[in-house]
Amino acid sequence: MRLLLLIILMTLSTTLSAVEFDVYQSEYRPLNIALMVDAAPEQHGESQKLYNVVKNDLISSQSFKTLDPLSFIADTASTLEKIDYADWRIIGADLVAICNLTATDERWRAEVKVYDPFRSKLLATNTLIRDSNELRVISHQVSDFIYKTVIGVHGHFNSHILYVKKRGDKSDLIYMDQDGANRQPVGKNFTLLLSPDWAPDGRFVALNTYVGNRPRLETFDMATGKRNAFGSFKGLNSTPEYSPDGRYIAAALSYTGNSEIHIYDLKKKEWKQFTDHPGIDTTPTWSPDGKWIAFTSNRNGSPQIYRKSLSGGKAERISLKANYNTSPVWAPHGDRIAFITLKQWEYALATVHIDGTGLRYLATGKRIESPNWSPNGQMLLYSAENSGIRRIYRIPAWGGKAEAITAGNIDASDPAWSR
Repeated sequence: MRLLLLIILMTLSTTLSAVEFDVYQSEYRPLNIALMVDAAPEQHGESQKLYNVVKNDLISSQSFKTLDPLSFIADTASTLEKIDYADWRIIGADLVAICNLTATDERWRAEVKVYDPFRSKLLATNTLIRDSNELRVISHQVSDFIYKTVIGVHGHFNSHILYVKKRGDKSDLIYMDQDGANRQPVGKNFTLLLSPDWAPDGRFVALNTYVGNRPRLETFDMATGKRNAFGSFKGLNSTPEYSPDGRYIAAALSYTGNSEIHIYDLKKKEWKQFTDHPGIDTTPTWSPDGKWIAFTSNRNGSPQIYRKSLSGGKAERISLKANYNTSPVWAPHGDRIAFITLKQWEYALATVHIDGTGLRYLATGKRIESPNWSPNGQMLLYSAENSGIRRIYRIPAWGGKAEAITAGNIDASDPAWSR
């Protein structure tokens, strides 16, 4: 949740017209992929686990559709020896991915080949090696390799997600692999917990929490659970985000008498004010090159998205439509910014180019919050409320179907994807 309390204070202008969000849908058609895993009989169980993980990864990306193995004309053994491209063209396979899994010296070895039957071409081959207790890791690496080979972008399948689980008057920080495995609390019994942001090194997390009735900013050590306060000023201390190099944290502070964006130097342990305007400035997000910060401000009467250079100059407005735009998050590739917009009390997750063009609405609902990008910029997380319970959803950044990744019986919000 991105500083809901502060946003309520912002001037919200609505109209009497009906809500109309033109939700963007890409014309991209998922590629049909024939996926096969070969292993010795004694490793059948492990090979099936690898197959299931890779299949789930590829399907969840909405870039692939795995074909039913019962439709295969050729078996795994013969394809390993020599592929007959015609056999795969007949069943409509756009791609064939085959993995030979072996166990040697307490390690897993996965030899992966990806073919294009319609071009009669071996696209790529790779050998992956992991320790014997890392079957899931090597499975995600297989997915990443297939994804990179076909899509041309690094996969996000070995990444991790944090989110906030609310239990009564307490909140827990929950960790899980991007596919929902290894779900576990890493921090428990916070009085209130908002806006976690993962440091580039993957060890530390910046948090907005409360001690008593006072908000404060903390870093949380994922390895030890140690909490270290770095912002506990009078008034608001909120929405922290690490710079791309991990040296700084931008946040919103109001100890000066007005909510402004400030930057904390983790090395020098010093704060520096970044914005200075009578309007309310909040929810900062860094550009991938670390040269800009985008943020929400009501300096022109309603909450809008602006960006300002670290080198100085005036803030430039990015959001060009609607009277309510907030919670910006810069895409990893730097080309777009995701944010939340509102019309007549219906929210939408949207993205836009940094010059304000190319607006896309991706998902709508009664309450949508906390957008967050996958490390490769291909997916977005957000939280949305349904029947009084918030859940975490993911959706392709290029347009697709929203999929819930947390259960409907827990209150989950504020997702943060590892970098």
